[in-house]
Amino acid sequence: MIPTAQEAEARLRATLARGSVNLGARAGTERLMLMLTRSCHLRCSYCFVSKTEGGPVMPAAVAARAIDLLMKSERPRLELQLFGGEPMSEWERLTQVLEHATHHPERRGRKLEVILTTNGVLLDEARIAVLERYPVVILFSLDGDRASHRRFRVVHRGPDAAWHEDDAPTYDRIARSLARLKRAKVGWFMNAVLPPSAATEVEERHAWAIAQGVPRLQLNYAVGMRWTEEQMQQYLVGLRAVLLADHERSELQLFNWMSDCEPVVLSDDLIVDVDGTVLHDGAIFLERSFGRLKETYRRGHLDGLDAFDPLRWSLQTLYEVMRDTYPEGSEERGILLQNMRFGAAVDLLIQRVTQELGRPPSRGA
Repeated sequence: MIPTAQEAEARLRATLARGSVNLGARAGTERLMLMLTRSCHLRCSYCFVSKTEGGPVMPAAVAARAIDLLMKSERPRLELQLFGGEPMSEWERLTQVLEHATHHPERRGRKLEVILTTNGVLLDEARIAVLERYPVVILFSLDGDRASHRRFRVVHRGPDAAWHEDDAPTYDRIARSLARLKRAKVGWFMNAVLPPSAATEVEERHAWAIAQGVPRLQLNYAVGMRWTEEQMQQYLVGLRAVLLADHERSELQLFNWMSDCEPVVLSDDLIVDVDGTVLHDGAIFLERSFGRLKETYRRGHLDGLDAFDPLRWSLQTLYEVMRDTYPEGSEERGILLQNMRFGAAVDLLIQRVTQELGRPPSRGA
């Protein structure tokens, strides 16, 4: 049941051959990510985004042009994801984006979903009340209990430490945000990223989410890091156990049943950096260790783009560009190729469990 390396490689080849879930007539949703800021309260060990306090923030005009570009898509559904850094650090800019996107004249009644990625530190009652007025879904990045938080996240104090309300520990603030969300009307889900050192903790994250009353959960392995064969096996065994447990007694909506995003490292989504540069998102997510992707993944600048739909590459092109950015035999190339194979193994495992249990292929979609 657990895929071998050879089976994962074959699955990867088949995935590349199919093109992309976001290309072709069947792809009904267009997505764009905005890098609102590089400021963040935390320095998570598995995050490779370059963080800078007091650094550039996406200007209002750039944010507006990015939304204008998304609205040029002909697709019937639109998705905008706000990222950083911690996007809630720039609350005024965030609310401007929500207003512009929600009431954009070119939206033309199309369904719009705004995914707000957050560490939860700034998620107070007043802000939740504002978010409830918009088509927002909160992606709440959580590591689990206090010990896991301390293990994988370092609290960072920038020049403005005002967010340390009453000097409360960061985890306590996050826990309060979790409690607030469970009472709120805004949609949200927990996003858990497990680095190689937590390969055996997949079931633990799932159990913690259930115990906390989390309504929806996405379990992820960290990309941009080298996994040993043993660690990949441990993660896959844990994921299979979670899938079987969820099938037997589903106490939350487990997004992992929908595995079209694999391999994650080959994401074909587009992101707008703070300066208006448009890239495939791996250029930002991996920039601290794979900086060359900032050039090879560049798709242009907002000032020179007048159409959205032609910008997205096929998975085969992404694979070739990512692979060829680094020379054969280099550590960077080895990690990226391994991450691709790992993602293919995750995808294959989910499909096998789905078939074994006789489940619909996209439960909870």
